[in-house]
Parts: sequence; structure tokens; C-alpha cells
Amino acid sequence: MTPIQKQFFALVQSGLWGTPVDTTLFNIQTDWAQLYQSAKVQALLGITFDGMQTLPQELRPKRELYLKWCNALLQIEENNHILNQEIAKIYTLYRANQIEPVLLKGQGVAQNYRNPLHRQCGDIDLYIGPKNYEKANKLLRTESTGEHEENHKHTCIHWHGVDIENHRVLSRLSSPSSDKSFQQEIARWHGTTACRNLEIEGYQVTLPPLSFDVAYVLTHSALHFLNEGIGLRQVCDWANILHTQKDNIDLKEIADLLQKWGLSKAAKIFGVVAVNYLGLPMEDLPIPYTQKDIETGEWLLNDIWQGGNFGQHNQNRKQRPKGYWSGKWYTFTRATQRCREFGALAPAEARWYPLMLAVHSAQVQWNKMWNRN
Repeated sequence: MTPIQKQFFALVQSGLWGTPVDTTLFNIQTDWAQLYQSAKVQALLGITFDGMQTLPQELRPKRELYLKWCNALLQIEENNHILNQEIAKIYTLYRANQIEPVLLKGQGVAQNYRNPLHRQCGDIDLYIGPKNYEKANKLLRTESTGEHEENHKHTCIHWHGVDIENHRVLSRLSSPSSDKSFQQEIARWHGTTACRNLEIEGYQVTLPPLSFDVAYVLTHSALHFLNEGIGLRQVCDWANILHTQKDNIDLKEIADLLQKWGLSKAAKIFGVVAVNYLGLPMEDLPIPYTQKDIETGEWLLNDIWQGGNFGQHNQNRKQRPKGYWSGKWYTFTRATQRCREFGALAPAEARWYPLMLAVHSAQVQWNKMWNRN
């Protein structure tokens, strides 16, 4: 690792687990501007700020950058408050109309962090299921200010200044056998008392069962990695839920789910990054990695470091064309290339992913044509 990377991961580990940063890694020549930029690229400004706070005053960034970092942190906290408030509003709306959504990822996962408000947030993902999907969309559209193109899994509606993804399908795996097992597991718990309740800023929401949730956080990250790349925040999410919930989770059950979904290899490789670079204890992993997985884990980390959050900062990545069909072709060819390059992470998914991407895109176009007629 480079000196900057050593310093960066020291800050991340401190921010995640509340341990003091190794002061010997820092001095008055520390390139804090580069550390700030790395944290921004990886969507970890809040976590690294917490780590930086454990350093003596003389080793911290100079006043101008420090204040810039403080302002960024305040904005992250404000964005989290806004999302939490909107979650309460949307749950109230849905429950008044006999819909019980299941909160996915995001603000639910954030509650596993030492300071949930310091995790950089995005949109609100809700699993509705096919039965109430159109009803939920109709409720949101009465106050929406925009909408993205609907795909085979969900629609994204801009509501009260935030993006709400209503999921008809929670997610899909590309391998048919893996997806069959995945959908069966969802059907087993959806709409039953197996779901969890969690309080977020005083309001109770519904989450998937814990074992499924842990496996799904890893699954979602692995699928994004094959498609476009991920940032370190996604690995932090998985590490946090594993560590914070270690006394409540059944590691064997999680390992069994990941094996059924063809993601045992992915779990090992993500485990390398979580343990060796984020400081997660090895015993928290559902599937321990072996010596031969370490090199692949470093290869994963290298792609994360170069690409940043969802691969958006990769200097070698071409810009998506503005045209509709050229944009679709760009997405397909990029995903195909990444599946060839990084298929070792999840071999079955990599084999099937480009084909299923094309199939789902065709389904969307067919549905649009059908609805027009």
C-alpha cells in the first residue's frame, strides 16, 4: 500500500470501530487534501472525519480544509435527517392504505454504524411486492415531481425532494438456479412475522430477516461490482452489519444462503477487504477466506480504489452517451466487459449477467410498447 492508502485505511478503521488512529502514520507533511479527496471518492467523508478526530490537534488538517470537512459532515447529517423524516412520512402514507413496505439497505443498514448519521446516504428503497406495487406508485405520484424510467424490478419516483424506489421485485440474480432460490427465500418471509422491526429517529419501520439482510447486502454489492463497480462504503456496510449484529446472526444460515445464490466466492473476497483493510475480526465472517483468496481480494480493492463509489471516478471509464439506445448499448458492453474481467468474483452470475441484462431491457421495451397500444 502507498503511504496515503495506509493513512486512509487507518482513518476508516478508527471511524468504523472507535479506536484511536496510529499517530506514527501522520506528521505535519501529511497530504490531507489527498486524504479528503479519497474519502470523498469512496463516499466515506463522515467515517474518516470521525477517525481524524482521534488525532492530536497538531496532526489534523489545516483550518481551511478542516472547516470544509466539517461543512461536508454537516451536510451528510442533514441529508440523513431528511431521508429519515421522509421514511416516516412514506410509511405513514402506505400504512394508512394497508401497505407494509420493507426497507432495503440504506437507512436500515446505517443503523449498524457507530454514528448512523455519518454514513453517506442515497435514496430510499422499499420492497412492496407485486400485489401492492401499482397502488404504492399511484400514492406517490400524487405528490411526485418526476420519475425515472421503470425497469423490470422497480420504479424510481422523486417525492418530497428525495428519490423513492418502489420495488415490485426485491432483486434478481442472473443465474436461473440461484435466482430461484433467492426468490423462494423472499417469498418465505415477506408479509410474515419473520420480518424485523427497527426504530429510526423514533419511527418504527420493517426490515427483512437478519440472515437474509446480511446476505443481501453482500449480494447487492457483488451485483453492482459486476455491472459498474462499487466504492468502499459498500464493503463498510457489510462489515458493520456483520460486526454490530454478531451476537444475533446465524453465520451458518448466512453462509448457506450465499452458497445457494452462488456467492460463496464473493463472500470470501469481500471478506479479505473487510478483514485486512477495514479491521473486521475474521471470526465475524460467514465464510472465512483462504490464503489463495487474498490475491483476489487485493485485486478487488484495487478496482474499488480506482473506481470509487459505483465506479464513477474511474479515469479509464468512458462517459455514457446521451442518446437513449446508445446509452443502453454502452451499459450492456460495459457490463459484459466487467463480467469477463471480474467474473472470478461470482462465476455463475458473470456467465448469465449480460444475457439477463439484455432480456430485461427487452422486457421493458415490450411493456412500453404494449402500454402505448
